[in-house]
Amino acid sequence: MSTTLDGNRLVGTRLDAFAAAYGFLSRLFLAPADAELCARLSEPGLLDEWPLEADDATTEGLRLLGSAVGAGGAEPSADPTALHRDYQALFVGPGHLLATPYESVYRTVDRLLFDEPTLQVRATYRAFGLEAPRLHREPDDHLGLELHFLSVLCLRGLDALSQDDGPMLDSIFAAHSAFLTDHLLAWAPECLDLVTEHARTDFYRGAAALTRGALEQAKACFVG
Repeated sequence: MSTTLDGNRLVGTRLDAFAAAYGFLSRLFLAPADAELCARLSEPGLLDEWPLEADDATTEGLRLLGSAVGAGGAEPSADPTALHRDYQALFVGPGHLLATPYESVYRTVDRLLFDEPTLQVRATYRAFGLEAPRLHREPDDHLGLELHFLSVLCLRGLDALSQDDGPMLDSIFAAHSAFLTDHLLAWAPECLDLVTEHARTDFYRGAAALTRGALEQAKACFVG
């Protein structure tokens, strides 16, 4: 995407859309879906307001999420208790995690937590004045935290745009592209495949599909 200020409206619209998408997806992976979230997502028309394009993965993700929460007045396919069990089995444990949500596990020979990718991600957060909320207790390279970081970058891009700060906007786009390439795109697809394979609910199958669609659109929009 061009980062010149001539296309302010288009740049702003895209940054706003990706900030919202990343932020929502981050929430899905950082904590289990509760009754409040399910009720919100079941409100008429809410899922139709998804800010990104309706590609195949996105359309499937929204359909599955809608099925899970009973969007459009349908009977929900899972209740919050089932969603909590599914989340725990996929991402938390106890025992073997079905879809470990940490980058280091996918990108190191010994599949260890808190390995080099974690430290790289931590350094990138710090370059923007951020740090993981449970620093040293939970790895910084959690899927939800990496998505949250990209949401923050988009919001800061909007700030730069509103201030006509071209150099800052360019640096944010460069950081966004680098983080996608060096981190999320290098491991998240494998994690999302495991979620799709092992999830017991439409909710988390939908979360995986929606995230896959968002990352593919981000790649097309921000990388290269």
